Parts: sequence; C-alpha cells; structure tokens
Amino acid sequence: MTTASQSGGDIQKKIALARQEARILYNEVEQTKLRTKDVSLVDVTTKIESLPKNYNNLKLYNTLKGHQTKIAKIVWSSDSSSILSASQDGYMIIWDAVTGFKKQAITLENQWVLTCGYSPNMNLVAAAGLDNVCTVYRIKSDTNEHGNGDSTIQGYQMFGTFYQSVQSIFKGHTAYISDCEFISNSQIITASGDMTCALWDISKGSKVREFIDHLGDVLCIDSFPQKKSNNPNLFISGSSDGNVKLWDLRSPTSSQNFYVSNSDVNTIKLFPNGNSFLTGSDDGLIRLFDFRSDCELNTYSLANQFAQQRQQQIRQQMTQTLKQPLFSFHRNNNGTSSPTDTFSLSSIYSSFENPGVYSIDFSKSGRLFYACYSEFGCMIWDTLKQEIVGSVGNDHSNKINQVSVSPDGIGLATASWDSTIKIYSA
Repeated sequence: MTTASQSGGDIQKKIALARQEARILYNEVEQTKLRTKDVSLVDVTTKIESLPKNYNNLKLYNTLKGHQTKIAKIVWSSDSSSILSASQDGYMIIWDAVTGFKKQAITLENQWVLTCGYSPNMNLVAAAGLDNVCTVYRIKSDTNEHGNGDSTIQGYQMFGTFYQSVQSIFKGHTAYISDCEFISNSQIITASGDMTCALWDISKGSKVREFIDHLGDVLCIDSFPQKKSNNPNLFISGSSDGNVKLWDLRSPTSSQNFYVSNSDVNTIKLFPNGNSFLTGSDDGLIRLFDFRSDCELNTYSLANQFAQQRQQQIRQQMTQTLKQPLFSFHRNNNGTSSPTDTFSLSSIYSSFENPGVYSIDFSKSGRLFYACYSEFGCMIWDTLKQEIVGSVGNDHSNKINQVSVSPDGIGLATASWDSTIKIYSA
C-alpha cells in the first residue's frame, strides 16, 4: 500500500510539473504573439479614404421562386452561371443565374437537409443533413434531351419532371452533418455534430480519413481552392467549442488553432487571397484572423456601430438645442419646482440584443464583406475601416439566412426563410 501511494504521489507531482511547464510555454507563446501584434488594422488604414455611407451599388436582378419552404443553403457553380439550392421541401434545384429559370431539380432521399455542395466541374452535387448521411448525385448535362416517355434516360431515374442519379452515399457520422464542400471533383469534406470532419473519396465511395480535434459540434467549413492558395490540401473548420482549426490533409493533426470566443462559431469564410479568414458567431461579433501573424486583426461589432450612430444623433441634437437651456422647470403638485430634460436619452441597447451571425462572404476584392444577422438582415461592412456602409436583401419578407458572392464577383445571392433567392448585381 505504501509503495502504491508513493507511486500515485509521484504521478501527481509529474502532472503538476507538466501543467506548470505547459502554462509557462503558453505564456511565452502569448508574449511572442503580442510582440508581432504591434498595430491594429484600423491604425494601418488611417490614410485610406473611407467609403461613403449607404454605399451600395447592387440592384435586384432576379428573384428565384420555386421552393415551398425555407432554403437551407445555396452554392454558386464554379463558372458563376448557375446556383444550387437545397430546401427542406425535399428538393435541390439548379437555377440559371441569368434567366432565373430552373435547369434541373433533384428529389432528395431525406428532406431534413442542412447543406449542399457543387463540384468544380459541375457534374456532381451533394446534400446532407439530419440523417447523418451525405449523398452525392450525378446531374445530367444541359445538352441531354428528354426521351419519349422512357422511365430511364441515360442512367437517370425519372420522377415526373425530376431526375435522380445517386453517385455515392457516405455513412459514418454519428450525428447530423452541418456542412459539406467539394475540394476536388473526386473528394468531398463533411462537418458533423459528432465533433469531427471527414474526407470522402467519391469514386471509391469510402471514407479516406477523419479529422478529430474539436471539442464541440463542427458547424462550418471552408476550403482553399487551387486558385486561392496553390494548395488544395488545406481547409478550415469552425465549431461550437469556440475554435477555428486549420487542417492539412497530409497532417494527422490540425496545423493551427484560433480561439474565437465562448460562443458557437456559426460561419467562416476565407479572404480571397487565402491568407486570412472571417468568423461569425452567436455573440454577434465578426472577427478577422490572419494565418501569417497567427492572431486576430479586427473585430466588427454591430452594437458598437449602433452606439456610434446614437452618439452622432446626440451631438446633432445638442447642436440644435445649444441655444436652449438644458433644463426647464415645471411646477409640482406640492408647489415646488424641479428641472426636466428638454431631451431624453434612452439606453442605446434598449432595443438591441446581440444577434447571431449566420453567414458571411467577401466581395471579389475583399474590401467589403456581407454579413447576415438573425434580426438585422444582411449588412455590408468595410473590411478596412470597420464600418457599416450599407445593407442588401431588404426585398425579402423573412429572415435572410445566407449570402453568397459569385466566384467572378459580379453577382450576389441571398437566401431567405421566405423560400426565395434574390440575385443582385451592379
């Protein structure tokens, strides 16, 4: 018993020493990061001219109608000519972004879809959701002609006016699939509520590997296409554990970790050049991180914007009433006099609660980004100046749950709970 107790005591001492050493190393890393973070993005861009307020040159180009309930996700095709949408009415639809016509429709195996994906060569689409399964469909070419009443046309099973050809069905996650993305024409990555991401080989129909490092549901992913970073082996994931991780397909563990906040990271988006990324979380804040400096560059707060606007209104009111007394007296019932304000200031937060951020996307240059809030629609932010310069999507009659910019930067699409997609262009 004495030997066992001594052995246990030695182990506890080793654990305590290891924790102390880890704490020292962590502090050294933080000090190194602070030395590199010697200036803020706002300070660096002081000499750059601000964009005018209400800066929005986007005009409504098309409204896509056809889904019967809220749209879960939209994805642009690689050539910006089409949009794939998935809805919980049990269908995916491919739209012509220019004409607004439906090109194809796919009947889903499970209507509880949460996400969808579009392959780079536009021959495959994927859907996944609450059934823990990711299904990849091969879509028919635009040049295919309808047959004369045949039930199968070039391998596509016909369901009325709909076609369906299942390429692969990936089963392996033990919880819902929150996001999926093609990283090539033969591979797709899925993110799941089982705290993992998975890489799947479409041609073989099997799982290649798992990415296990998060401590909460993985809610979003974004990949590095070849055109962004010359390295298609990288992708990032955001989780309800408040962290974003950078993954390399050739590495067994995550390459970088960024702590965001104590709240869920709902959405992430890479900067056009692939060196930085944005996060949107449940606390209503959007944060810009940089891979090279390994730190946060900027924070975009809707509450701060409201506060600044309120302060400007107060200054204008004070200027208008400068020649008037700040207090006037009125007679009380007991015969005494008491001062009353000529203007009252209510709390700037009286009608504001931190809204969650559900979708973000950059403009082609990265100078602007678009952010969808739970209660405030889609705002346009100046990335450099940390200012709201406009809004988009006000034509929707319900909550906007996603914004997506076309790969060529010409079009912008918003998806809403009103079951419509609206396309905007300059």
